[in-house]
Amino acid sequence: MPRSSPARPALLRQLNDRTVLEVLLAEGATSRGDLAARTGLSKPTVTEVVGRLEESGLLVDGGETVGRPGPNGRRYDVDPTRCTGVGLTVEPRGVRAELVDARGTVLGSATDPRGAGGSATTTVAALVEELVAGAGIRRSSVHDVVIAVPGSYDADGDQVRHADRVPAWTSPGLSAALTAALGSRTRLAIDNDANLALVAESAATHDAARTRALLWLGAGIGLAAEIDGRAYRGASGGAGEIGYVPVPTDGPTTRTQAEFQDLAGSAAVLRLAGQHGIKGRTAADAVARAAAGSDSASAAFLDELATRVAIGLTIVVAVLDPGVVVLGGSTGRAGGPDLARRTERALRTRSRLRCAVVPSAVDGDPVLTGARVVAAHRSRERLLAAASIPQQQSDLTTSSTSYDRSSLPRTAEEARSR
Repeated sequence: MPRSSPARPALLRQLNDRTVLEVLLAEGATSRGDLAARTGLSKPTVTEVVGRLEESGLLVDGGETVGRPGPNGRRYDVDPTRCTGVGLTVEPRGVRAELVDARGTVLGSATDPRGAGGSATTTVAALVEELVAGAGIRRSSVHDVVIAVPGSYDADGDQVRHADRVPAWTSPGLSAALTAALGSRTRLAIDNDANLALVAESAATHDAARTRALLWLGAGIGLAAEIDGRAYRGASGGAGEIGYVPVPTDGPTTRTQAEFQDLAGSAAVLRLAGQHGIKGRTAADAVARAAAGSDSASAAFLDELATRVAIGLTIVVAVLDPGVVVLGGSTGRAGGPDLARRTERALRTRSRLRCAVVPSAVDGDPVLTGARVVAAHRSRERLLAAASIPQQQSDLTTSSTSYDRSSLPRTAEEARSR
């Protein structure tokens, strides 16, 4: 009979350790008996696993079992703050950040009051320090920082492009400078805001669509797309800059050839609202007012806006054939189900392909939520990876992760290695 590979027992131990950690991360403090029931491992095996994890410092005391017949038993838990991450979003009006642990629990939030005009490296480093101090955790526990920018990130050139509203963040060498400021133990990921908003939408809905898109309607227009569950960014990170696509129009434009931005950007939407007598300080205000109204002017405004949006979507549907398109951005979210329904109807009259158009399903800021989801996922994977690394090497810096379906942004190093 062939001999068993000597690597198999070690691999089996690693798999068992990871299985137990996954249960503890999902359920919290658990007894050995419950761990055996939930994992399908024998009680002796669970005892061995718990012993190894305790020795490696990955487990903490979870208290005693109560409310059961017989003597109280010991429970075990994992410290989710051993690996934490920061999700951060850059906007012209400011930079906001949230600290999350490996369970996805938000440990704190912070905002840079200077806006996005200050030094990127100084801003990020200061926000991380503020979050760590506020949460009372070690700085060394922050292993991942995920940054959402209103532009595309070119990993090969290490530069954010198409982000005129935040010029301080567009200098070459951004990732290298941030890594130097944060320390080499901190893994950095920079991604487009619409891509991370789509991460949040995917996490919120859990539907079965493997190819989907998010149309970002705001001051700028962008597109995020998942193909077979993974984000598509293009050769230089510029995939989705749909606002630059030429479109037919009779409306006013300063260029000889109109672009989709001229039809559905915030300035164009606000002008359109005024033409229909819909008032609003911003495009989102006007769209929200119309969506909440029941008068003919509101309906006419939303129908015309939906027609404009559908013109851009015909290109998206013809190229990607997504099962679902989410209307995001300030304007898309303000329109809610009403604008989504009207847009889907307008799209059906212009495209031979069928596609569902749906409103955002995320409460709060989808971009910051998406950055937080990715940061939490990476923190969780780092903690789980610690079970597969010998104790003397378990500095939690060697883990690489992939996240099929939530469109994890690549680090600059990962992108260059492909």
